[in-house]
Amino acid sequence: MTDLYPENKRIQNYLFNIFRSISEKYGYEEIEPPILESAEIYKKSGQEIPEQMYSFKDKSSRLLALRPETTPSIARMINNKSLSLPIKWFSISRCFRYEREQAGRAREFDQFNLDMIGSTSMQSDAEVIKTLVEILKSLKLTKKDFFIRISNRKLIDDLLKSINITNIKQVSQLIDKKDKLSEKDFILSLKDLDLNNKQIKDLQKIINISSLDKIKIESKGLTELKELFSYLKLYNILDYCKLDLSIMRGFDYYTSTVFEAFDTKKQFRAIAGGGRYDNLASFPGVGYGFGDRVILLLLKIPELEKQVDYYIAPVNKKIIPKAIQIAEKLRKNSTVELDLLNRNLSKQIKYASLITNNLIIVGEKDLKDKKITLRDLKTGKEKKILISKL
Repeated sequence: MTDLYPENKRIQNYLFNIFRSISEKYGYEEIEPPILESAEIYKKSGQEIPEQMYSFKDKSSRLLALRPETTPSIARMINNKSLSLPIKWFSISRCFRYEREQAGRAREFDQFNLDMIGSTSMQSDAEVIKTLVEILKSLKLTKKDFFIRISNRKLIDDLLKSINITNIKQVSQLIDKKDKLSEKDFILSLKDLDLNNKQIKDLQKIINISSLDKIKIESKGLTELKELFSYLKLYNILDYCKLDLSIMRGFDYYTSTVFEAFDTKKQFRAIAGGGRYDNLASFPGVGYGFGDRVILLLLKIPELEKQVDYYIAPVNKKIIPKAIQIAEKLRKNSTVELDLLNRNLSKQIKYASLITNNLIIVGEKDLKDKKITLRDLKTGKEKKILISKL
């Protein structure tokens, strides 16, 4: 678990403010699901999530879990209330998973989720992917830094059927783990699933397809992908997107589009990932999750300093009552810090230089003239200002 000190929280807030800003531009509203849920709702989250949950029985012997992800909570919230469509929600939620800690992965993390509920149109999928691209661009990343890998579960199922694979779920789960396996181990694992040499070669050809034009089978998933890419073109983000039929996403609730954002050098785990889930809630939906750990590795944000608009330095104890009045007046429109340690003026100035450019010195002589001294700590320039003009 993580202690977030102010220097860590500043960076986190920088991220969260961008998440909120982009979401709101596209009409999404913020929600907050509970941190504790019935463990039952995560049954459709695939094999890994139930195994990684922090779960326990409460005093009523109900099996509960600390939230490992947000999408099942969103589905429950939608099912519990009569809502107007479309439902456009986002959340920034603390999540917990007991998994092996490594770079970009921790047992406690914050996850941004964005979901659009109520439409089966690929226009919805395109808008959701567009928000992800805009967030990454707002973090000053370019197409040289990241790309979105996109696939379709229906198409993969139909392609596997076309080469006579019957244990589709098991093969799909293995494809999802392909990046973590050597080529030799991947082939051996396919053989363990009773695929013959021809099926293995055909499967390798399928997952290496880079263009939809090369796919000749009839499939609703293919139609959906073609429609999706046409909308991505309208959103002017095709340069950030690529077809990748090896993308499966481990969650069992995905039914159609699946996508993941990666850094171009593939140094890290997925930055974000999501897809379409038409059978999880009362209505069809599409969305993604974006954790705060991997993106911080990629961005390497320098430490953000504490910043206030003004620091007020009273020259002695007698001045403190007036300094408090001045601080409260300024706080109506500005952030203000006031000395609380009875430090001498030189120590106050030294501290103020760490958190602001604007130092207000309140001295006895100035107060007689109903003025203060405003010093620019960058240039050293000073000027007298009437307190009434502050």
